[in-house]
Amino acid sequence: MDTRTLLLGDWTPVIRDGIDVLRLVILGGAVFYAVAGDWGAAALLAFFFGITLVARLLNLPRPYDLSLTVAMALQGFGEVLGLYDEWLAFDDLVHFTLPMLTAPVVYIALARAEVVPDPRDETHLPHYIGIAVVTAALGISIGALWEVYEWRSDAWLGTDLSIDNDDTNGDLVRDSLGSLVGAGLLVVWARFGWGSVRRIPGVNTHEDVSA
Repeated sequence: MDTRTLLLGDWTPVIRDGIDVLRLVILGGAVFYAVAGDWGAAALLAFFFGITLVARLLNLPRPYDLSLTVAMALQGFGEVLGLYDEWLAFDDLVHFTLPMLTAPVVYIALARAEVVPDPRDETHLPHYIGIAVVTAALGISIGALWEVYEWRSDAWLGTDLSIDNDDTNGDLVRDSLGSLVGAGLLVVWARFGWGSVRRIPGVNTHEDVSA
């Protein structure tokens, strides 16, 4: 296997690249906890694995496929390993990186559904501004919805996810900053004319396939 194949795939029809290996790590974690009898942790990791599997089926560009998979691994293993409780900075890390990694993926998914313009469709400044605004808004909205979930989960399910108003507001600030960074990265992606589909192995030019 040469370096290009190692980095870009495709290794085999089943395991295409290192991103699939990370997906399998999440699945392996779900199996491990199921065997150990911790069905809550197993279900959580299985859920996050399912999200990464959908990303694979959608044939996302590799950087965004990797972004989503890393985000789901952080969220899933952070929960089941108790990292949010043992390492307070982990919560700050996740609230910044999760929207940064996932907001562009949501935009690309909407582009694949032809709800918003594909990143490679146009090249003028208003188009870039629109990509940035929509992507940032998606990330911030997802972060806000998560805080609503934490608030209601504590009240209805007896969890202890939301500490106080300072914690909630701090999380929203980090969500917003991460979303802005993710939006900026997607604009850079669009600036170079890269699209919303995984590039064909061995092709050095812009993608020759469409959704």
